[in-house]
Amino acid sequence: MVLNLVEFTDIEFDTPERLKQYNVFYINGGNPFHLLYHMKKSGADLLLRQLAKQNTVVVGVSAGAIILGPSIEVVKFFTPQLNTMDIQDLTALELTNIAVFPHYDREDLFQNTSGLSIEDRLKEFEHVNECSVVRLKDDEYILI
Repeated sequence: MVLNLVEFTDIEFDTPERLKQYNVFYINGGNPFHLLYHMKKSGADLLLRQLAKQNTVVVGVSAGAIILGPSIEVVKFFTPQLNTMDIQDLTALELTNIAVFPHYDREDLFQNTSGLSIEDRLKEFEHVNECSVVRLKDDEYILI
């Protein structure tokens, strides 16, 4: 009988060295600015970059998926008020060059006063930033 052990690590409070003992990482959602800030402050970002080059599985959900990409600029574009830590460097982990936008089907999460849809605003973001963003509904995923 093989036991699979699941442990939780909080990079805000736990040493990132703990990560070395795992080969699967599930990075949960939440505030992407907060998550990225604590990843960089603790050094977990550098360690995860190293571990991802090895035989490691990294799963990101919501904010966790966003920080696996090149930057969290799209979060700043849609929800700048979440940047309560005043992060200036929005460079993410860069484990992939694919930028994702989770909760694409959740207009209730990304309301604005202009009346533009999420799609209209994403097209504007892509045009201004000369990039493309993968749109993911709550029941969708991307495997890289």
